Amino acid sequence: MKRLHLFAVSLVLVSSGAWAWGPSTHAYVSSCVTDGYNLDVLFGAMLPDCCQIIRDNPTEAYHFNQLTHKEFDLLAPSALATGFKTHNGEWGADLYAHQIFSSTPMDIYSVQVIHQLMEEFDVDASTGENVLEMCVDVQMRLIIGPEWGMLLKQAANASGAEHEQAMVDAYAAELATRSGLTQQETEEDIRNAVRGFKSLVIAFGEQLQLSEAEIHEQIPPLLAIYLQCDEATAATYYQRGIELTADVMPELERICGLIQLEMPNAQEGEDTWEGEYEGEGEGEPEVKVVDFCEAFQQVYENPLLQSLDPEFAAFVELLNPATADLNGDFYVDTSSGMSIMVTGNGMLDSANELGLLGHLLNHPEPFHSGIRSTVIGRDEALTAWLANLAQLNRDIGPMASVLASAVPGLQKVLAGFLTLGDGEFSVTSAPTPEDPDAPIIASGSGSFGLVAALFATLDGMIAEELGSGFANPNLRKEDYVTLAPFLPDSDADGDGFSNKDEYDYFTPDICDGDGTKRHKGNDLTALYTAAALNYRVCPDCDWYCSDCTNPHGGLYEAGEDACLRVPGAFAEGTPFDWAKAGSGPLFGDRYEGVDCYNLRIYNLTEADSGTYVCTYGNEADTYNVRITVAESLPVASRTGQAWLLFAVLVAATTFALRVRKPAKLNQD
Repeated sequence: MKRLHLFAVSLVLVSSGAWAWGPSTHAYVSSCVTDGYNLDVLFGAMLPDCCQIIRDNPTEAYHFNQLTHKEFDLLAPSALATGFKTHNGEWGADLYAHQIFSSTPMDIYSVQVIHQLMEEFDVDASTGENVLEMCVDVQMRLIIGPEWGMLLKQAANASGAEHEQAMVDAYAAELATRSGLTQQETEEDIRNAVRGFKSLVIAFGEQLQLSEAEIHEQIPPLLAIYLQCDEATAATYYQRGIELTADVMPELERICGLIQLEMPNAQEGEDTWEGEYEGEGEGEPEVKVVDFCEAFQQVYENPLLQSLDPEFAAFVELLNPATADLNGDFYVDTSSGMSIMVTGNGMLDSANELGLLGHLLNHPEPFHSGIRSTVIGRDEALTAWLANLAQLNRDIGPMASVLASAVPGLQKVLAGFLTLGDGEFSVTSAPTPEDPDAPIIASGSGSFGLVAALFATLDGMIAEELGSGFANPNLRKEDYVTLAPFLPDSDADGDGFSNKDEYDYFTPDICDGDGTKRHKGNDLTALYTAAALNYRVCPDCDWYCSDCTNPHGGLYEAGEDACLRVPGAFAEGTPFDWAKAGSGPLFGDRYEGVDCYNLRIYNLTEADSGTYVCTYGNEADTYNVRITVAESLPVASRTGQAWLLFAVLVAATTFALRVRKPAKLNQD
């Protein structure tokens, strides 16, 4: 399982002292040497250790490491190359980080601290160096603050195709010669290494933005995994390492001064870089609870997952957001080659089945977005979503925070399926630390079944590579809040049509579309997620808006048509929704204008008597109007109305004659 080893070790690399000086320390040294915070320089200072990403070919990884740390001048001059040089093992930062392994080590800070750790805990030099480097990296965050993590993340995000090409141009040919591979193979490996390293630095930057308490809490479990020791021992090493490195800054300043002697013209400024800066822009970005299209895409394109074993690569391929339909029946068997069968349930996951949940979660004011869900409210759905994310992280264990950053989107995809919550699974065979070559044989169905099967089958392999697996590899459905109304055979909006009925009738949402939500209407152009959360939009419904005369509440005779209207003037696009108090939404051919400012009720019956409520406007105001329907109106009532009208007409005529008559007399 060498390629799984690549992925598992990569997750630990981001949170351990696996590099000579950690990325945080290398970035700080480069900023000190250049007297600035150029993002290309910062990323370049960390980049030589991208060789760590190549885990399935030790020969290639060794030669790539030699090239990036000793033949750094092969990289074409640039801000990236400036940062790259500060890292080197000849006269750069690594010279001072690795002194403990020199045949005649200098008596410098790093050597002294490592010796102290070796003596106190009876550990070897490698363990002492790993603890030192982890703790110095954390010291950068403790001294500078969480903005340091933000800056490292920005530096990684700013890296793109130009940096990849620079590394390929510098090293692909020579790496092919030394490792016996083709140049095409080394070019692909270098690109994947740069991309994977970028993902890890982004993850690391996010970790450094945590509070000090969170950092101190999360590091010991990760350090234990890396050092292959128990968590209590790792915590002891870490606490002592933090104490011993509290005075590291003078040593780093000394190292910066020595490197500046080798790079006297290294100042690069602070405001030039490749790519996008994640600083302030025009306006605030839209905040969404979850975008499942984005989450699937992030996992599908993640560089750390590109070189997994065939069985895992096949699963990742199924996460293509344009085609993903994973939660029907599934069967996996690797006993004689790779065999994975996923039939799906007939609904595309990312934009539709999970997209239905996302559509509700992403609209804090559902009414204004055309959502008329009568089955589950947005607050209830949000509470379930947050609870399930938290439970998933507990089941993953110490690696959860790293996984969230190194493979963004994965936990959201898994939590989405767990929230749907249907299905079961069984595992006939799976690798274990005792039998790492055992085949994977698993089958099951549904959303919960899929995720639970993944946990059960991957746990042994992760434990083999890292010493421990998931905190809880045996997921329990009762630990999660499942929302059955979002399943295909359920009815999320309560209009009498299942979600699958509406999916088959209306236009499925797509991830690569413009995301425009079209005006609700009962035709094939209506988008599925808009229709399935609006009981006014269904395959057999037909609603219209039209004006009506003499709108009023009060008394009506059976057989008449009622006309009710919300008073006032309204801007185009103002939402309206009529319902009957105590009965709920209005359905059927007798109602016209249920989502308009005026409502017609045709052919009234006595059962129509009651209070009608219209929810409307940006503030979701309500207007109440009561009608009473009688089998026939009393004669006195009709006569009284007629005499009242006659009296008004007579009074008006008499008044007019009295006003006009004197004028005629004066003319005589």
